[in-house]
Amino acid sequence: MPARRPSPWWWLLGLLLFAASLIVQLPAAWLVKKFAPNNPYLQHVSGNLWHGQANWQLGVRPNQPLVGTVDWQWQPWRLLTGNMGFAVKIDSRQTHLTGDIALGRKAWQVSDLSGKIAPETLRQLVDWQLPDTPLVLKNVHIKKTKQGYPKAEGALNWAGGEVGYPNAGRVYQLNLPTILGTLSSETARGANNASTNGATLHLALTNEQGQRLGDLRLDNDGMLDVALTQRLLKTMPKYQGKGVDDSVIVTTRQPIGALR
Repeated sequence: MPARRPSPWWWLLGLLLFAASLIVQLPAAWLVKKFAPNNPYLQHVSGNLWHGQANWQLGVRPNQPLVGTVDWQWQPWRLLTGNMGFAVKIDSRQTHLTGDIALGRKAWQVSDLSGKIAPETLRQLVDWQLPDTPLVLKNVHIKKTKQGYPKAEGALNWAGGEVGYPNAGRVYQLNLPTILGTLSSETARGANNASTNGATLHLALTNEQGQRLGDLRLDNDGMLDVALTQRLLKTMPKYQGKGVDDSVIVTTRQPIGALR
């Protein structure tokens, strides 16, 4: 009895698997040079698409770039969802973060992001006087599309301390309590209760007793809305304002990049 020849579908599957094995072995440095030749963020790229490492830098301040390393591990199962996904580990001195990143044609998302951002890293991101307390992230998940931030969840924890906040040529001193942050997604609504600018990223700030301290909202245009309550402002030594603790006293709206 003659042996059965493999079905053409098996040949096609074999060719696809062979092509995929070649692609994941492509040098990561070649891929960066090919698809991002003017990339200012990654240097000394090593490894391949499946697993690799690179040095990164962000020019958050003139002549003082924020630098670190990133390790990645490809997650092939994310191709089934139409995304290119990686498990990543980000380090910058005492800052250590781990999580998953998924990149699609019309969206990106970060999931299971946990770790801590060290005080020296925070000081490079914002020009404030900050105490030596890290910002702790736990199970942060953020999805970004053209319509905004349709999904956000997770928690942030900061132990507080003495903070100097510069504004209009003056530095305002605050003695902040432990601050707990809860991430969520909100749909911006206009006067007619219709969506105005997609989904907004919302960070609700409370103290350890669950009492409201303020809110941060980042919209789809990169504008940050800040609302601070009477309870938070009372941490300023010379503050003499009066009002209900939960009432919003200060509101600002500015580009997220202006925080530097």
